[in-house]
Amino acid sequence: MRSSGSPRRGAASAFAPNSPAELAVDLDARLRGRLLRQFDRGVTTLRDLLVDRFGEEGLDAAIAETRAEYEAVIDRLPWIGGSANPRSFSLYGSAFWLALWRVLEPRGLTLDEAPELFCEMFRSYWSHYPRTLRRLYGRIRMGPANQKKVRRLAIASEARTHPGDYVSRFVPGEPGHFDYGIDFVECGIIEFLRAEGAEELAPVLCELDWPHTELLGIELIRTTTLAQGGERCDFRFRRPGAPDVGIPRASLAALIGHGVVGWAACGALMGVLLATVSESTAIIGHAVGAPIIFAVVTAHLFLRSGGRRPMFVASAFTAIVIALDVLIVAWLIQRSFAMFSSALGTWVPFALIFVSVFATGSLLWRGGKGLRR
Repeated sequence: MRSSGSPRRGAASAFAPNSPAELAVDLDARLRGRLLRQFDRGVTTLRDLLVDRFGEEGLDAAIAETRAEYEAVIDRLPWIGGSANPRSFSLYGSAFWLALWRVLEPRGLTLDEAPELFCEMFRSYWSHYPRTLRRLYGRIRMGPANQKKVRRLAIASEARTHPGDYVSRFVPGEPGHFDYGIDFVECGIIEFLRAEGAEELAPVLCELDWPHTELLGIELIRTTTLAQGGERCDFRFRRPGAPDVGIPRASLAALIGHGVVGWAACGALMGVLLATVSESTAIIGHAVGAPIIFAVVTAHLFLRSGGRRPMFVASAFTAIVIALDVLIVAWLIQRSFAMFSSALGTWVPFALIFVSVFATGSLLWRGGKGLRR
């Protein structure tokens, strides 16, 4: 199996024998220039590490050779959706490591040494980005919106629309173990390296997943990979130290929506009571009914959407109720804020709603009942 030497120009046919338009550079005219500019910027941050391997004297020549090899490899990258498929960027990254490997191997780098060197270079490059930005990106990666995106990607991948693409399955989180997972049953990088005659490099590139997740503040759990002969790559991700690992979190839209529904139901209850009983009885009935309504709303949120920290949900729901009472009931409807002078009519229900939501959320949050999707 070939792992060095001149690029193999016919390699792209392994992906689309009768369709040269399936090459990434054909469908994204700016791809080559963009990746080469990234190479030129990135190589400056890696110069110290490269000096250790090449020496100062031969460094410029080695960089030029790597860049030329990289440009040739870019021309054979398969199209798997471009920016519409986030996994395209992992595939494009493999082209750089392949080019570097083809330059370093003739200079004495072995497959046993490559993982340590490549991981060190990876850390050096990404460490130049501020830690705050890296951790923020990590939080986004672990968030519910991204999990839904990963789920959609997994479903779409089953269609195998693009030759050489990844095929994956979304794995819901397990409380106490991991937040979510991805099982890759076909790997675009392995397919690309196989077409390039460098499949032996795949296990080396798998090692880059460890510094990648570490730099983002994510804990990776993985026991097998396709590159090592496994049936799948079993990625499992978790937020280190989080007490709610594996419990799906409701989106902000779901949280706000449930809060508004609860407020509307309480308003409807108050309207019915005022139409059927005395005002004093209606106030008491509302004070009793409001926390019950929000207990039901909270249970629905946690059981169907995943919930969030009980204190956060209780605070959010109470804030939504207060805000809507101020803007709609007091300002727009009553044209008076006199309602806020009544403890039993206003402030007691607010407090009971908070307690009810917190208690209901705490019960479901700790028990984890129905929280898996």
